[in-house]
Amino acid sequence: MNILLVGGNGFGKVHAETYRRLGFDFSVYDRNDQVLNLYRKDYGIRGTYSDLTEALSGNSDIVDIVLPHNLHYEVAMKALEAGKHVLIEKPITGRIDEAIKLINQSKRRNLKFMVAEQFFFDPSFKRAMEAIENGKIGSIRTIIVRDQQRYDAPGWRSRRSEMMGGSLIDGGVHFLELFLDFGGEWKDISCHNYKGGTSLEGEDNTAALFTFRNGAYGIFYYSWSYQDPPRLPAYEVIGTDGSIYEMAGSSLMKPDEIRTVLNPPVLNGTMLNVEWKDVYESEIGGFIESVEKDIDVPYPPENALRNLDVVLEMYKR
Repeated sequence: MNILLVGGNGFGKVHAETYRRLGFDFSVYDRNDQVLNLYRKDYGIRGTYSDLTEALSGNSDIVDIVLPHNLHYEVAMKALEAGKHVLIEKPITGRIDEAIKLINQSKRRNLKFMVAEQFFFDPSFKRAMEAIENGKIGSIRTIIVRDQQRYDAPGWRSRRSEMMGGSLIDGGVHFLELFLDFGGEWKDISCHNYKGGTSLEGEDNTAALFTFRNGAYGIFYYSWSYQDPPRLPAYEVIGTDGSIYEMAGSSLMKPDEIRTVLNPPVLNGTMLNVEWKDVYESEIGGFIESVEKDIDVPYPPENALRNLDVVLEMYKR
């Protein structure tokens, strides 16, 4: 399996480390020669490219794209047109029409296309969804999803044109994955996006109220401008017969060698046992398996399209 990593800096290094843990060789494109030298030295990578056209014309089976959001559509479409399977970091793009074109192109070419959304693979979230689907809290009435942190985004993440928005379309989209999976289809949104004091050109705070079609109500809050954030549950789901939430800080955490994003769920006052798995290995390894076995990708691109659609709706309000 020949893999091309497009964008080796920043979060690209998380992808690179995952390939190393999974035992896959890969080549890498980056416009910064210092980054390429790091891969030559630390990873022993022989296939390094500073020209994207040359990189995409190579013999890669998979192109893994970790670039600024405004470059997602152009590079992913070029890769698909070149007959490559595509894994792309969230968000899928910043425009609905572009996202639909990418999904349709992958289907026409019979190529695998997946957005990298590690929260979908988190064992705590999976366990919470299982409990809810098994009726452990009855009918859902309230969903609270939040994340507050201090992040003065450096480089392209501070620029609205490259982000195609602000913090919501970048980090917030992860938490919308949880929120919308818990809540299902929505029918009304009241939302405020605003500045709280970071270096971002776009918003660094989002506060929203949702009404879901199943009768539940949702509270969503995402912030990059919180100076000294407390540790609070990322999700709380309250039903007619109970509740489930993410444990906020505990000595009973996942093993240090396991890379996840959430802590264990607490169901009706009892912490649930979780089979911990590395979310990046599940995500990237699952995509590679879909290519090798010609099966469906583990994270449906339609989820990423849904998430982008909600982000854009929230930006309108």
